[in-house]
Amino acid sequence: MKDSYSREIDYLKISLTDKCNLSCVYCRDEDESFQEYVNDGLTVDDYKFLIKNCNELGIEKIKFVGGEPLLYPHLNELIHFAKYECNIKDVSITTNGQNFCEKALELKESGLDRVNISIDSLKEFKYKAITRGGSLTDVLNTLNTCLRLKIGVKINCILIKDFNIDEVYDFITLAKYNPVDVRFIELTPSGKSKELFKSSYVNTTELIESLDEVESSDYVEESNAKYYNINNLNGRIGTISPISHSFCEKCNKVMITHDGFIRLCLHADEEIDLRNFLHKPIMFKEVMKEIYKEKPKAHTFI
Repeated sequence: MKDSYSREIDYLKISLTDKCNLSCVYCRDEDESFQEYVNDGLTVDDYKFLIKNCNELGIEKIKFVGGEPLLYPHLNELIHFAKYECNIKDVSITTNGQNFCEKALELKESGLDRVNISIDSLKEFKYKAITRGGSLTDVLNTLNTCLRLKIGVKINCILIKDFNIDEVYDFITLAKYNPVDVRFIELTPSGKSKELFKSSYVNTTELIESLDEVESSDYVEESNAKYYNINNLNGRIGTISPISHSFCEKCNKVMITHDGFIRLCLHADEEIDLRNFLHKPIMFKEVMKEIYKEKPKAHTFI
């Protein structure tokens, strides 16, 4: 299914909850305490309807996100449904890696292809500070578990001025010795990160291309990521740079929120309510064809 700018929409992010067991400084307020999982917006059957019908409209990749998707008690069931009943080509999750290891084998057997792990520092005290209490040991155990089970891994590192710029080579070393993709991501002026953006934004494209090991003209673009060729790596190094290197013209993603709205731009707050069309497949598909046409040409950060 194409939008009005002839972009093929084949990648769907599905939020399973807005709750998270961490409180990262660019995502949540300091006094925002963790609450146990609650999602009374969509049922498991609602999610299955969305997965099946979006697949029939051309969705080939699904990523389950949050909050923290591992908090959702029916994650295995939805992964299995997407992979083996709808034949989705690529099923992944984005996780902070705090409670992954004990669930890893079940997730793999359910059909999980890939995991995106958020790691903003490889130093325990800095990781604990940025996440307000997270365990770096748990995250690294998650990484090792994925490698052992041959679950694909992408590491997402948000670069923050005066915080983790000095660790860039440490992250590159991870990709040197392990078959993982490390992506350095730019802060965006949205949500809780607006104030942090003003003082701590880093141009990831400029920074990575300034490294001696990187030939700035030698790279491959895949959807929203730009991967650089660096010698002697088992994995890959890339950037996701919505500010300095906008990927809007190739954007193939939409997102459904945990309460049943669709977000056509991942960096925008505008949402469209889908709840009135759930379990009405003919109406849902016709509405979605019109909704896709509303996908904006670009985000508004630049």
